[in-house]
Amino acid sequence: MLKGNTVKKLLIAASAALCVGLTPAIAQETPGGSNSSGNAFGAVAKQTVAAAAVGGTLLVAMVSNNRGSTTVVLPPDECQDGEILVGGVCVEEPTPECTGSDPLVDGVCIGTGTTTTVTGTGTNTSTVEINTTVTYLPSIPSA
Repeated sequence: MLKGNTVKKLLIAASAALCVGLTPAIAQETPGGSNSSGNAFGAVAKQTVAAAAVGGTLLVAMVSNNRGSTTVVLPPDECQDGEILVGGVCVEEPTPECTGSDPLVDGVCIGTGTTTTVTGTGTNTSTVEINTTVTYLPSIPSA
């Protein structure tokens, strides 16, 4: 089975060969005189010279490219536990923080408190304490 680079090189070589091979070199008869000397000695058409130059250039490029090497750095497919992929590099995952002693539950901070409400007029007042719960997103410390 041929590898990808070998197939590409074969296609380039075949294209170059076709460019050179399909340019016909046809002898044309011309009457004597000043024009006859060039054709008598086998003059080559400009198209044939150009095709040979292109083919030669492609051949030289293929040979020089064949000897090169390339190092490809691929980002890791998976990071270790406690790491995340940032810009193609695995870095330690930051720990989200809640305010004070509020617990972090399922990615949300839960804050609790007590609200005291005093209602009434004159001497008829009542005090009511209500437990409150607040949810908010944790903060991510910057590095």
